[in-house]
Amino acid sequence: MVIAAAMVRRELAPIAPARIAARLFLRSRRKTWELLGEQAVGFGVDRDVIRVGRREGFFSKIALEVRDNEVEILDLKVFFNRGAPQDVRVRQRGRPGDRTRPIDLVGGERVIDRIEIVYRSRPGYRGRARLQIYTA
Repeated sequence: MVIAAAMVRRELAPIAPARIAARLFLRSRRKTWELLGEQAVGFGVDRDVIRVGRREGFFSKIALEVRDNEVEILDLKVFFNRGAPQDVRVRQRGRPGDRTRPIDLVGGERVIDRIEIVYRSRPGYRGRARLQIYTA
């Protein structure tokens, strides 16, 4: 019986690393963040809609990144292709280069129809900021 067990191990050994490599590849692809959209931020409190649509695919998380100027993200509402929207109170001020925490989408991987964002830029600053939306 010891000989049979050793033979089984030899036969399975080449298969196991291939399966592990495939799983690691799939996990690494899910953890990469892709730019989904970008919005210019004006002065004062503003509300904008970023249309996404079915062509972009299924996503399970989103994150927002601030560019060019400070932005205070107040509220975020994600509308899906099917089902009720997800309302997220962000209440976070970000400096250029800052990114919000990953926001898990309710229901796992879903098609995003659009994202509504309520934000304001730094008062008294002459210039614009950009808000980028990333998905995973």
